[in-house]
Amino acid sequence: MSEPKGRGAAWTEERGTSDEGRRRLTAPRRRAEDTAIADELRHVLAGATGRSELLRITLDTPLFGTAVALDSLTGTLLLREVRHRFGVDVAREDLNLDALATLGTLAAFVSQRTPLTAGSG
Repeated sequence: MSEPKGRGAAWTEERGTSDEGRRRLTAPRRRAEDTAIADELRHVLAGATGRSELLRITLDTPLFGTAVALDSLTGTLLLREVRHRFGVDVAREDLNLDALATLGTLAAFVSQRTPLTAGSG
């Protein structure tokens, strides 16, 4: 069975069976997790930069563009907070730091590496 378009992490398969009827979609729960993570990342960015307007950035906002304008210090603070809050070491797992392209890519990267919280869906 082919994976649907989009993030493969949104699909899970129960162990011990390959029966398509046993596959279940967890995408709605994962999207809710992505949203919660993006909201928390907005707070981290606003705190690290002292700029409250970053609480309103969209998922497609470039982190190194003019809207956020991360520099090496705020980038380091962001990565430290991500590791502290979510247990995800972005610098170790993404050597090119592609996850830092936009708020959405960072939220998805963190979400894919954190377990779904109980009762979130």
